[in-house]
Amino acid sequence: MRRIVVVLQAVSLALLMGAAQGYAQAPVQDAPADVPRTSRPAPDPAVVATWRQALLHMRDGAPRAALPLLEQLVTAYPANGRFRLELARALYQTDDHDRARYHFEYALSGELSLGEINAAQEYLTAMDTRKSWRGQARIAIVPQSNPWRRSGRRFVDIGGVLLLPLPPVERAVGVEVGLGGTWIPRLAPDLHARFHVMATGQLFEDKAFNRGHLRSEIGFVSYGDLGRSFGMGITLQGAGGREGVIMKGAGIYAAFQRRFGRKTQLSVTANFDQLRYPTAPQFDGPRVTFGLGLRHILTPQLRLSGSLSLSHHRTEALFHRRSDAVVGVGAEYAFSGGFVTGLEASLGHTRFVEANPLLFQYGPQRDWSATLSTTVMHRDLTVYGFAPVVEFEVQRHKSNVPMRSFNNLKVSLGATRNF
Repeated sequence: MRRIVVVLQAVSLALLMGAAQGYAQAPVQDAPADVPRTSRPAPDPAVVATWRQALLHMRDGAPRAALPLLEQLVTAYPANGRFRLELARALYQTDDHDRARYHFEYALSGELSLGEINAAQEYLTAMDTRKSWRGQARIAIVPQSNPWRRSGRRFVDIGGVLLLPLPPVERAVGVEVGLGGTWIPRLAPDLHARFHVMATGQLFEDKAFNRGHLRSEIGFVSYGDLGRSFGMGITLQGAGGREGVIMKGAGIYAAFQRRFGRKTQLSVTANFDQLRYPTAPQFDGPRVTFGLGLRHILTPQLRLSGSLSLSHHRTEALFHRRSDAVVGVGAEYAFSGGFVTGLEASLGHTRFVEANPLLFQYGPQRDWSATLSTTVMHRDLTVYGFAPVVEFEVQRHKSNVPMRSFNNLKVSLGATRNF
């Protein structure tokens, strides 16, 4: 009699899982296909409630919250392939690939639909090919109306007693390049090491204006539910030009990210860098930077964003010591047919502690900067793996020190590739 009851209960659970296919459409991150979830009323209400709660967690992007519930179900009903399949998905999303592989393989031996079997096989393939590193490359031709940020004034007034000539505004066409990579090997459940390096450069016909910058980060990152991640580590960086090393520095960084619901994502960054300028020691000193970013997907076609950046550079010379604040808003819209356009606007303010001794008549420098940019790309268009991107940017910079004011129009014709 007991054996008959167990058999009937197992059959009921299989039917239970067959009806939950539309109940929990949990998003799968870095997975090749969605696994159908099933459920139909079972004799034991506690099992039904546990299964539905687990599916709710998976649907809301909280696989770690679903794990104990799914493990409880698999422990009680090890022959149920769909319970085991959902547990494997949760383990996959929490980067526990060894255990996920075990349950995927065992789930394939259970009673699954053809779609579930194909999905499990694709998960197994994805785990064989999934990379713990990623890279990015960018190159762009960039015409600018005023790349050297010159004011257009003919003379600068030194202390109210001497006029010195200033160079005129010149147009120029440069090339911007960038190459970077990040490696995040797994150390423990939810904990990864992080190695990041990024190199950027600007090249002009006049090599005296060429610049390059290299920055590396070494640390760790920890992952949690709801898209949550926290990382910190050390930074090393340097900048140079035709004359040699311009700047070098070392510091620490911290970064936090979290998703609110399925549409909103918050990111916070903080950096502390000790900077040294071999040829201009008056710029030596620590720099603290804080960044806040918010992204909200309003519709499947429209994404809104906002940002705030605060920094303070405590230089040796008081008249170079500065504080900066920049606030920005943006929007990205995907048109039918594949075109994607973005629009960003930012407003910045800079304050210096003291007046420059050579320009004391203007007082401490106060700058305002407004920037408006737009980008256009086609999500389905690639050239040798690179996605072409066109960007237009207008910048207006106003200062109480006349020679520091400038306007610039920039057009970028480039391509980027992620790998």
